[in-house]
Amino acid sequence: MRAITAATVALTLLLLLLAVTACAARGPAPDPYARYRPALKEAFQSDLDNLEGALAYALSVEVNPETSVLTGTGTIELTNYSADPWDELVFRLYPMLDQYKGNLLVRGAVVDGQPVSFNYLGENTAIKVDLAEPLAPGEKATVKMSWRLEYPTWANNSSVYVLYGASQDMISLPLFYPSLAVYEDGPVPGTGRWWLDEGTVRGDAAFNVASLFAVTATLPADQVPVTSGTLITSTILPDGRVQRAWVTGPSREFLIHMSPRFQAASYESNGTRVTSYWLPGDEAAGKAALRYAVAALRIYSRRYGEYPFRDMRIAPAPINYRGMEYPQAALMGVELYNKERSSLESVVAHEIAHQWWYQIVHNDPVNAPWLDEALAEYSMKRYMEDLHGDASAARMQRTRWDAALELLRQRAGDAPVGMTVDEYEDGGQYETIVYGKGALFYDALRDRLGDRRFDQFLRDYLEEHRYGIVTVDEWLADLQALDDPALVELYRKWINPPSSTASEFNLTPEPHAGEGAFDKGENK
Repeated sequence: MRAITAATVALTLLLLLLAVTACAARGPAPDPYARYRPALKEAFQSDLDNLEGALAYALSVEVNPETSVLTGTGTIELTNYSADPWDELVFRLYPMLDQYKGNLLVRGAVVDGQPVSFNYLGENTAIKVDLAEPLAPGEKATVKMSWRLEYPTWANNSSVYVLYGASQDMISLPLFYPSLAVYEDGPVPGTGRWWLDEGTVRGDAAFNVASLFAVTATLPADQVPVTSGTLITSTILPDGRVQRAWVTGPSREFLIHMSPRFQAASYESNGTRVTSYWLPGDEAAGKAALRYAVAALRIYSRRYGEYPFRDMRIAPAPINYRGMEYPQAALMGVELYNKERSSLESVVAHEIAHQWWYQIVHNDPVNAPWLDEALAEYSMKRYMEDLHGDASAARMQRTRWDAALELLRQRAGDAPVGMTVDEYEDGGQYETIVYGKGALFYDALRDRLGDRRFDQFLRDYLEEHRYGIVTVDEWLADLQALDDPALVELYRKWINPPSSTASEFNLTPEPHAGEGAFDKGENK
């Protein structure tokens, strides 16, 4: 009996030894996020590990400025994150929006190795890709596409507002690829929908789940690119063009913005390389923008939570005196570097705040624009307080928010903050209410909570919804969790009065009060 037991033990040990040897020979399991890790600071590598099933884009593009054409191929790894099976996949073609005026033609699509048919939707701003079998919740699919994008060329005038295309020796190409639409679950299984809203020229239009990007772009050698993500490689090709590759951490979209005239300077702050670009003749303003951006990153990291990415870029763009946010990048209107220089600091402070409120915590920009815009706008006051003192912050509040809102009220143009973009009469009213009145709402919350609880509320909000999409109901639930009925009353007073409509606020058809006071307007 003892001999049998000994033999069994010996055999078991031998099998274990063979198993360990086999595992050692194979090595550790491959890291599925290894290619993206250079984009995140060491302390935030776990952000990737917590992203099981994240949407991942591998894109390869060539840009020809002489013909104003971008050609691309892409592989998209996706997981059905909803409660519903997906009978089809919907990809947004954002360059086809009326405010972008691009022309994106999808040449072909393959799902899991099989060619598939697709149809255009929503005034050609999306395509519906047919699936042979429904994609159940939690199931994965691999989509490959090829496309051709013609981007517009606009006037070389600093007063024009160009979000997409070429103008003033710059080329702006956000969302140059088919982008998987957001799927919104309904109240019960089977009632969800793909988000196909197009927005208007006065607000943001892009709505995306947090995704990972690996982008390779072949560009003329003289072009200086400003992008999302972190540069990994740069190779000179035999024909003289340069092929560059970038990767991102969790990001809402990917931007390519470039010019042969850009000059730049960088500054390292707490593990993040901040780079400011400028056009010839604007070096002083470009270096000032760098100082403002570094200060904003430090202030918001301390108040809201540390900025997780290794890179942040800020650059001029053909958007007059406005600003526009993208992941790890902020674009400033060219006029902010010269004749509107006095507004450069405030616009930089607003746009850098969007790296928290839009990039890390996202929301529907068409139907609930206040969720990110009001908070990014209010962040300017914290910036001014911390950098220039309370008196400067109070002066900014009076001139930027109080005065504009009072003038709008004198013209019977007041309205709730919580309306959709297209419910506002024009860009002036939209800006004054969503930005200015929305910021004043946050100031009222802060007065009620006190500085310590207010800052903690925002830190908790950021962490709870990190890389997610927050709804108004979820935001309100977070507010209600503070267990103070007065806070909910403030919400009802400022954001969403019961049964409120624009007519109840005596809106007039053409209120222009406040137009131009904020960083975005009719063409944003």
